[in-house]
Amino acid sequence: MIKKILLSLFFIGAYLLAQTNIELISNLDEHHSSGYNDIWGYVDEMGNEYALLGVRNGTSIIDLSDPANPVEVAFIPGTNSIWRDIKTHEQYAYVVSDNTNDGLQIIDLSQLPNTATLVNQTTAFFESSHNIFIDNGFLYVVGTEGGGGMHILDLSNPVDPIETAHYTASDYIHDLYVWDDTVVACAGDSYDLVDVSNKNNPQLISVSSLIPGIYAHSGWMTEDKRYFIAAEESNVRDLIVYDLQDRSTWDVVVPGWQMSGNSLIHNIFVLGNYAHISYYKDGYVVLDISDPTDPKFAGQYDTFPGSGGNFDGAWGCYPYLPSGHVIISDISTGLYVLKFGMPTAVVDEELPISFSLNQNYPNPFNPSTNISFSIPEPGLVTLRVYSILGEEVAELLNEFKEAGNYEINFFAANLPTGIYIAKLSTGNNFQTIKMSLLK
Repeated sequence: MIKKILLSLFFIGAYLLAQTNIELISNLDEHHSSGYNDIWGYVDEMGNEYALLGVRNGTSIIDLSDPANPVEVAFIPGTNSIWRDIKTHEQYAYVVSDNTNDGLQIIDLSQLPNTATLVNQTTAFFESSHNIFIDNGFLYVVGTEGGGGMHILDLSNPVDPIETAHYTASDYIHDLYVWDDTVVACAGDSYDLVDVSNKNNPQLISVSSLIPGIYAHSGWMTEDKRYFIAAEESNVRDLIVYDLQDRSTWDVVVPGWQMSGNSLIHNIFVLGNYAHISYYKDGYVVLDISDPTDPKFAGQYDTFPGSGGNFDGAWGCYPYLPSGHVIISDISTGLYVLKFGMPTAVVDEELPISFSLNQNYPNPFNPSTNISFSIPEPGLVTLRVYSILGEEVAELLNEFKEAGNYEINFFAANLPTGIYIAKLSTGNNFQTIKMSLLK
């Protein structure tokens, strides 16, 4: 009999340490005297990964080709602001800042890793903004001029957007999540569901009930688009989970989940069965949400181990890089490159008798698929994914493994539709499979 190790993350039980199941790869504090805010990621056509790090006086663009030694390759100045938000579309980064008159900055990333260029800066639609979201070629802008509802900009011409609508039915919107033609507007007192199928005429669908003590701050949908996980930034409930199977009813299935201590929660991002959270003074926190009605602690790396006020520590996180690295922005100490560890679920199973790489499932897939394989002898095992042109797009595994049966998830949200090749190698053996990504 042999142990079967599933390469997937699972709840390990309880809050244990300030560094639990997370590996520190590197930290870059290039602008310590200025301070930092939000963060986003970008992958160029060659598969090179970058961190787009908000600094109080601009945007730092950092090459992660060697994640252990990140290098700033460009800096786009902006008016000094505590709040800066960044998102990407095609080869462009879109940047807004609150309490400034910078409007919308559009940065061309096509010349990376050599440089990046500010190609447009406009105040035609707003002067300041708190947060933005990009979905399906449209830019959604909220928290403009300290109020302002939600602006919708068409990015058909990425460097010269056109406004299609200015929605005001939800008053001030602090943050938002958008998928297909639906918006969750985080509107302070409530979470509002908005139909944006007509980009010229958004319509309010439903409003969550008033819950005492909350501040409808931000949140993210589970990948099946059924549950909305709300981050409160109120230190009363931290997380609330709503079931939105019926879009007209906000059914509360988790009335409150909190970390121990008194750290405020900030922003949350969902990848597969895990919620990745920037938790201010508690740093980067991961929850197992395989059952969204019962979140469980799964990992933590505290980027701010000292004492301080409420608004210290991890501002933002980005878990969607193909390499599996997670990038964090800490308000005081800048960029962290981390790796969420792989706690293992163990069951007994017979020793495999042959080397094999099984066809991924599901196939075709969007955006993730599972790849399973067997190795009859211990050794160094690599599992890499290539484009049809032979360019490496992801390294899923590169480490010593005991004989056994393994399964690993490949998340490809940042990759275009196409055929990809997975190659498993150990010793003198290798096998490949073709996988079809359809978006």
